[in-house]
Amino acid sequence: MLTIVHVVNQFFAGIGGEEKAYVPVGVQEGAVGAARGLQAQLGEKAKVIATVFYGDNYFHEHPEEAKNSILREVRSRRPTAVVAGPAFDSGRYGVASVEICHAVSESLQVPSITAMHAQNPGVSIYKDYRNLRIFLLPTADTAAGMSEALGLMARFALRLGTGAEIGPAEEEGYISRGIRIPRQADRSGVDRAIEMFFKKLRGEPFVSEIPMETWDAVLPADPVADLSKATVAVVTTTGLVPWGNPDGFKTYRNTFWRKYSIAGLQRLDAGQWEAIHGGYEVAFVNRNPQLGIPLDALRALENERVVGKLHESYYVVPGNQGAPSVMREIGKEIAADLRKEAVDGVLLVAT
Repeated sequence: MLTIVHVVNQFFAGIGGEEKAYVPVGVQEGAVGAARGLQAQLGEKAKVIATVFYGDNYFHEHPEEAKNSILREVRSRRPTAVVAGPAFDSGRYGVASVEICHAVSESLQVPSITAMHAQNPGVSIYKDYRNLRIFLLPTADTAAGMSEALGLMARFALRLGTGAEIGPAEEEGYISRGIRIPRQADRSGVDRAIEMFFKKLRGEPFVSEIPMETWDAVLPADPVADLSKATVAVVTTTGLVPWGNPDGFKTYRNTFWRKYSIAGLQRLDAGQWEAIHGGYEVAFVNRNPQLGIPLDALRALENERVVGKLHESYYVVPGNQGAPSVMREIGKEIAADLRKEAVDGVLLVAT
């Protein structure tokens, strides 16, 4: 019989909500919580032999410890496949599910399945990994689609477990990872390209063999009317934080932002601030934090009345390997806070 380990967060394990988000990794034998629904969909063809769970916040604050604990539980049970989620539109849960599937497939060579809404931040990370052993299935945006999602995951797990050949994403229904696998075609590339060209000229539908990613078109904001009377804030992706990294930023793929007070400070002194970022050599910024946030220069502009007032806090997220969908949401959240604080303009300090 095919065997499956189902990995879920604390909520879908039935342990609790946000008050239990710091629960460390645990395991219960058999199907528990959402895994019972998966077992019902699997029927007699496969068995959920264990349900591994973790707290959303615990995973993101202790990612390596959490992944190592999950790998240990999966390794000891040697399942045919691992199922994580479904996460729907929950960003923390989606990102964790993809990270877990990637760790399992890379370390244990066990095929893994997860599922979430197409706009979940985890989807971008899944695409970045380009891992042929991970399959991400699309779901509704809320748990109202739980039964359908578990049905999709169960059917896919059964196919993986029986060694069935999995075809391209557009045929099988999983979200594309952007991997192009050579296949033999019955017509030459020239003939196919000409056919698509004439379909486009005639306004007929066609499907490109090389999908193009589209990016948001963002209109620039109007200039600040009078900078000498404006309140200006600093937003940075350099990862500069108080020494000790109190909020636990990672050096890559962060999913949250923070703001820190600079009220009354004329400059940022070495030894009190550090850069948390995996995309550049942070030693230079650690020696001179002004490279991350030019506070001394901004105070000079403030004293000269070039700038009316510097906002008392700055906003930060390490931008390394940031998924566009995640950064879009972070931008919206920071913008909302800036409006609430009546900030007139922003200086963006990037790397």
